[in-house]
Amino acid sequence: MNIAKTRLYSQHIGTNVCDSPEEVVRSLGAVQSQDYAHSLWAIGLRTKNTKLADVERALTDGKIIRTWLMRGTVHMILAEDIAWMRNLFSERILARLTPKAWAYHDMTPELMERAKIMVTQVLSGKKVLTRKEMIQRLKDIGIPDDKQQSYFIFGYLSQSGVICPGPPQGKDQTFALLDDWATTQRILTREESLAVLAERFFLSHGPATVADFANWSGLKMSDATFGLAAVQDRLRPITHNKNTYWMSPHAEEGSGLFLLPGYDEFLIGYKDRSPSFETYGPTPISTYNGMFYATIVEDGQVLGVWKRVVKSKAIDVILHPIVKLNQKQMTKIESQIAAYAAFLDKPVALKIKDKLDIAEKGEWGKDKTSNN
Repeated sequence: MNIAKTRLYSQHIGTNVCDSPEEVVRSLGAVQSQDYAHSLWAIGLRTKNTKLADVERALTDGKIIRTWLMRGTVHMILAEDIAWMRNLFSERILARLTPKAWAYHDMTPELMERAKIMVTQVLSGKKVLTRKEMIQRLKDIGIPDDKQQSYFIFGYLSQSGVICPGPPQGKDQTFALLDDWATTQRILTREESLAVLAERFFLSHGPATVADFANWSGLKMSDATFGLAAVQDRLRPITHNKNTYWMSPHAEEGSGLFLLPGYDEFLIGYKDRSPSFETYGPTPISTYNGMFYATIVEDGQVLGVWKRVVKSKAIDVILHPIVKLNQKQMTKIESQIAAYAAFLDKPVALKIKDKLDIAEKGEWGKDKTSNN
């Protein structure tokens, strides 16, 4: 069994696609979403005939919530899952906020309580405010933003279950009260939560190891092992290079060429990403500070990166392949461009640059070995 090809199928890329944005998010467990625009495409490419407006409608309707959770990073999750997921992760993440971190942001528990009271008052009744409006309200009660206090406060109150990002308003981020926005929340025990998360991960990311699960979720290895043990009778194990991988009993190999978004689960969802670099060798897919590029993937193998340039009435997609693309690959690329244009409901122009050399061109982030 080819691990990279099977991951394509498990992740609903190309085949085995989902019927709705909510089904994608439920299946994957969570969709990484630091880059908002790219995370919309992460959901779109895994669904049947879904457009960007459909994904944003799921966010606006409160079916999907975009918030800080696993590893303290931004993810899209089902609104109904927020309570049990937050119970799994938030306590550990908040415990990592050292006195040094509080001091760096010039914050105290007293100021945080003041911020919490204000936020609860101004957002009560399903009100939604933009980030800029929230920052101004904080200034009005004596909490400036000269040391990124707002970043610290919004993250803390999100992890504490007070607020969550609200529906998008153009390019402006908004906030709402979590209990107002996620009106139906599943309540699970810690043991049940670990089992549910493990089952979703291995069914949608398999073949994967328990180390992959721990790395993806940010759980302690002991918790990841417990979750896997609770559901392994529903999974299929295989051994590869002396490692045990777990997956759906119904997993098959996928194929095809795809333009995957930045931070896509197909690559970022694993500790060991080497199965996707067996054909073309190591390819830089992230910057020195952890920003993940959008990638070109064929039959599970990374063959380059791409970026989008937003214009007033169209989008340019610029490809940086690491090999010269043949006619068969170009036909597949053009099909992906058409699918992307249909998703965006905008014209998309394709541009291809010469063989990729990130370190020399410097267009995709600094060389990790550079001192600059």
